[in-house]
Amino acid sequence: MRDQTTKPENTPTDTSNYSRNSRPLTGIIDRLRGIGRQKGKVTLGEITHALRYRSYGPFLLVPGLAGISPLGAIPGMPTLLALIVVLFAGQIVLGRRHIWLPDFLENIAVSGARLETAMKKIYPVARWLDRHFHERLQGLFTPRTMQIAAIICLLLVLPMPLLEVIPLAAGMPMIAVSGFGLAMILRDGVVMIAAGILVIAALIACLVLMV
Repeated sequence: MRDQTTKPENTPTDTSNYSRNSRPLTGIIDRLRGIGRQKGKVTLGEITHALRYRSYGPFLLVPGLAGISPLGAIPGMPTLLALIVVLFAGQIVLGRRHIWLPDFLENIAVSGARLETAMKKIYPVARWLDRHFHERLQGLFTPRTMQIAAIICLLLVLPMPLLEVIPLAAGMPMIAVSGFGLAMILRDGVVMIAAGILVIAALIACLVLMV
């Protein structure tokens, strides 16, 4: 088992790194493309290690996006992704500066070529987001609000095993989880507020589907 180091000055308790980074999303993609280009197989542990300087946002954004992608339609996958969110969000709530992965997750591997291709496909979207979203409402990004956002993500994914049996329901909480992760990466308070609105919409939609 390994701790994936996140430098203290780049954790959600400090905002100075973000003011110097005008390419938060495309910077992440460039790093992952480089790893995919260099390696035949890339493990989840290596991906997590590569993101260690990007704060906690990617650890919510990546599983959240996977949950609303075609992967989320695979039986059992929403529950697995929910467990990953619980693992990461729980560490945010506890205020850990090091993201830990159990061996069975750390050793999951994907093709380096596929990783590079996937990053190329989403690069234009990331570039658009970097261009149009920026540091706003910085007062929303405090250690306490980061923990509150993580708690919300935990509560959203806990019912995931039950939601799997309802068509489309499992993807709805993951949209909100992705929103919180994106807000943390972009350091944009407007996106954080939008993620909160998505939480309310997701809860209402799930209740309607369950009735």
